[in-house]
Amino acid sequence: MKNVFSCYDNHCGIDAGTSECRVTKNEIPPDPSRNGNDLEFPFPDPERQQQDISESRDHHHRPRDPLPPQGEFGLKRGIQPWMANLIAIGGIIGSCYFLGTGYLIYEMGPSVILLYALGGLIIWTVMQSFAELLVNVPRQGNFISYSAEFISPTWAVGTGWSYWFNWCAYIPSEAVAGGIIMHVFVSQVPVVLWAVAFLIMITVLNLIHVGGFGLVESSLAIVKIVHNVIFCVVAALIVLGLIGSAGFIGTSVVFPPNGNLYDDIFPAGAFILVANMALILVNFQGSEIVGLAAAETQNPKVTVPKACRQVVHRIIRVDILPILLLILIIPYADAGLTDSVFSTALSMYGFQEAAAILSFIVLTAAFSCANSGFYGAVRALYGLSLEGMAPKFFSKLNRNCVPMVGTLVTLACCWLVLSLWWFTNGEGQLYIWLLSVSAFTGAICWISICWAQVKFRKRIHERGYTDADIIAPAPLSPWMPVLIGMVLEIIALAVLAFNPELSGSLYLSVPVVFVPMIIYWVGRKTGRIKGIKYLNPDERSFDELFPDKRAGRK
Repeated sequence: MKNVFSCYDNHCGIDAGTSECRVTKNEIPPDPSRNGNDLEFPFPDPERQQQDISESRDHHHRPRDPLPPQGEFGLKRGIQPWMANLIAIGGIIGSCYFLGTGYLIYEMGPSVILLYALGGLIIWTVMQSFAELLVNVPRQGNFISYSAEFISPTWAVGTGWSYWFNWCAYIPSEAVAGGIIMHVFVSQVPVVLWAVAFLIMITVLNLIHVGGFGLVESSLAIVKIVHNVIFCVVAALIVLGLIGSAGFIGTSVVFPPNGNLYDDIFPAGAFILVANMALILVNFQGSEIVGLAAAETQNPKVTVPKACRQVVHRIIRVDILPILLLILIIPYADAGLTDSVFSTALSMYGFQEAAAILSFIVLTAAFSCANSGFYGAVRALYGLSLEGMAPKFFSKLNRNCVPMVGTLVTLACCWLVLSLWWFTNGEGQLYIWLLSVSAFTGAICWISICWAQVKFRKRIHERGYTDADIIAPAPLSPWMPVLIGMVLEIIALAVLAFNPELSGSLYLSVPVVFVPMIIYWVGRKTGRIKGIKYLNPDERSFDELFPDKRAGRK
């Protein structure tokens, strides 16, 4: 599937990054001038031909003859590269960062900074593996196509559907987060009603075409980044005692007098790092979008590795640095899920107005991530249908070239997920459950990227190639992708089963991955399902890209 964070086209209305609206022969209205008696038909005038092609792009009508190259009817990309980068970086900063971090700090204390560092190592490994695949084996279907080509089509189906459901769980979690924040401002209204109102807004906005998605989302990404920058400045001044009511703090919050170093850092023990590792993965989901955006530029061999390196640096500056300053000013026992942990920290030092502003920014962040997540979910389902991994009616477009069936199905799934509220112990448990579901399904995609890279590297070695023949090779492969990108993530997901607060999420996560795989496998065995399509007509096969060198030596 292609980049999921792209805006609607001005003319057609479908997400330009993930799909194409192509006119088929059955959909082309008959041209009265093409009756065999018109002298223009066999010998088209060049100027008239160019005019027809221009009109075709604007109105999606077939030009006379010859037809334009494949892709002329495809939609224009409405997102600029700077927008894609901002949306990807800002998309990482969602409610899980503002609210979920409060839960993690409460559960594990200052050691949360080590957990973030571990998550940064995982995403660095994933991005390096992804860069190697994107540059050496360009595929419009990205990691789904790589899964089908290098692992197996059956696994690709499970990966694709888990990617779709990752968004379907993430959207209601943002609605719950919005409800929690609104409850801070208007405590008379229950959180569940605010969450329902939030999801209604998302539903209405996505049933009625609203333009300017790229500009709006990139602007909100800037707001979230500015939030973290402002917090870092204020928190640093509080630590130094230059502002606030506590005087010089230094490291006294993390390391109180007469304390034990190990107990201060790991108040719940060191194993808590493994127990909560899955939740930290949610904070970095969306990073792969930077690589996808760079892969669509004019010089991907240079831009892809650079973008993948930069995203990790930005995560350290934008994500991890604020967490480090946060644990220096707030005792872990005062964190939680009742409000943004950043707002709670500032309120403790007398900055109630600033805390309220930060809470409002969190509200916009939740709405932004839910809205962009919905775009991702619908386009993912549309892509699955085009590639033969989902029923064909999911890719059926209405007259505005909008995949309305996929939109309605995704909306229905989001509402069903939110209805799980009545089977939990309130918004806190539901929110953590949904984050766990999103972590599980999203991690499947990351594991697939690393797995496909390892298989790709093995396959080219078998054909007589060396690492010197690879553009932007992933460092320390295969050990880093296997140990960090696969084994460590698998351990993080397996530990969910032994965490009583998170194990309930597996009832959703596991079937979403394996049920589509079983259905596809049975369908292929019985002949009721055709093979999936992971190679587009304009893409070169692996055999064309890397012909067997040793065959020519014999």
